[in-house]
Parts: sequence; structure tokens; C-alpha cells
Amino acid sequence: MSGLLRPRVVRAIAGKELRSFLGNPTGYVFLTLFIATSAAAAFLDDGFFGRNLADLATLNRVIAPILMFFVPAITMSSWAEERRAGTDELLLTMPVRDLEVIVGKYLGALGIYSVGLLFSLANLCVLLYLGEPDIGLVFATYVGYWLMGALFVAVGMIGSMFTSNATVGFILGAVGCAGLVFAGSEPWASGIVGLAIFAGLGALTMLVLSGVAGLAGVGAMVGAAVGFVLWRGGGEGLWGGFEETFAGLSAPAHFAPFGEGILRLGDAAFFIGGAAVALYLCSLLLNRRHW
Repeated sequence: MSGLLRPRVVRAIAGKELRSFLGNPTGYVFLTLFIATSAAAAFLDDGFFGRNLADLATLNRVIAPILMFFVPAITMSSWAEERRAGTDELLLTMPVRDLEVIVGKYLGALGIYSVGLLFSLANLCVLLYLGEPDIGLVFATYVGYWLMGALFVAVGMIGSMFTSNATVGFILGAVGCAGLVFAGSEPWASGIVGLAIFAGLGALTMLVLSGVAGLAGVGAMVGAAVGFVLWRGGGEGLWGGFEETFAGLSAPAHFAPFGEGILRLGDAAFFIGGAAVALYLCSLLLNRRHW
């Protein structure tokens, strides 16, 4: 790994991301809203007191949609602001490797999310005041929160790479995270997520092979058409388990065992592997900009 990454460079880039976010009043607004929203979801639901248990089950039911909006708020400027200010060209001409830039920015954004999650441990203080929570259960739950956020950070970074507008970057990141949140909720939702993935792969393939951004739309249409044929073509489709396959991408389903105090390697691998795939896609997009 040391041959691929220089820790000093990665730390410098990650530190720059942290300082940029936390040196801006907007960063503290994000942290405040995240803490307030998570606390409200955990304790203002009537079900919390009705269950008479000191746990975070009420928050667990809505944590994925909460992160779907808050994590892209962290990542929306990761690349978009660089492109808007023109500093991305400077960054790409510096003696740093693409992987170092990507990992540094990812760790910076993940560090910001981790800070927000750390402050949200105020929820544990409330649980201790109200009752006797199972510390092991709370620990497993927060591991799940962190892993899900780690995946969403990587997905949000992809959205930010496509634009120089932070708002558009937020929307793209939120849409990408929404796919992981709603996959598995309904068969049709899983099918739509599958179509979106095929469209995205088609666009990325065309972009990497041709280097022409305008052809990405053609690749997206071809990918979506292939996905539709596999899913619904001819009435039955060619892939009988299309919906079931993409239902497996459901982030809430993989988080659920953590919320029950169960640390499962397979679920952790889903979040870590998903983040790795997303970062690899970031590397492909960044490499294309050298052309």
C-alpha cells in the first residue's frame, strides 16, 4: 500500500478537506442539524416511550433516509468546489497520484461525518439518563451508522465529480444514496435501481472509452435499454431474478442486524466493498480528466 499511497500526502489532502468544512459556518450548521434531527427521530417518536426500552430502535428505522440527505451535504463540494474555483487543474498537475487525491478527499469527508456521529453520542447520554441501555447494542448500532455513512460518502463523491455546482452535486449524491435506501423496499423500486445502475455503467463505459462527455448520454440510454430488456423485455424479461438481485443492495437491510446488536461480516463487507467500488469509479472519472 505504501507504494500506492504516501501517508503524508493523503493526510495533507484529508486535513485540507476537514479545515475547509469546519472552517466554514455552514459546517457547524450541518453538525447542529444532524444532531438535532437524530435526537428528534430517536426520542420524539411516541413509540420510544411506548416500548419502554432504552435503545435507538426508533432512530434505526429512519437513519438511512436521514443520512441520504445529510451525507451528500458533506460531499457536495468535494469536487464541485474544486472545479468551480479552477483549483482542480492545479491539483491534477501537482506531484500527487490520483489514488492519493481520492483517498485523501474521501477520508476528509468521512472524518467530517465521523465528527457529526461522535457528537450524536449525546443520544447515549439521554438513554443513560432515562434507563439502563445495553452498551454493546449501542456500540453495534453506531458501528452500523458509521459503515452506512462510509458507503454514502463514497457515493456522494461520485455525484460531486460530475458538476461544478455544489447544489447539483448534492442532488446527484442524494439520488445515488436514495437508490441504496429504497432498493428492496418494493420490487418495482429494486427494478428501477437496477435500471439506473445499468444506465450508469453504460454512461461510464462510453465516457471512459471515448473520452467525450457528450456521448455519456448515449451510453446511458443503451445501458438502460439493456437493463429494461433483462428486467421486463418480452413481458417476462431475460433475468428472472432481476428485482431480487438489486434488492440485495438495500442499505437498511444490511444495517438492520447492527441495530439488533449483531456484527455480521457479510453486512460489513457490503458497506466496505460498496465504498471501495464507488472510490474505484471515482478513480476512473478522475483519470479521464487527464486526457
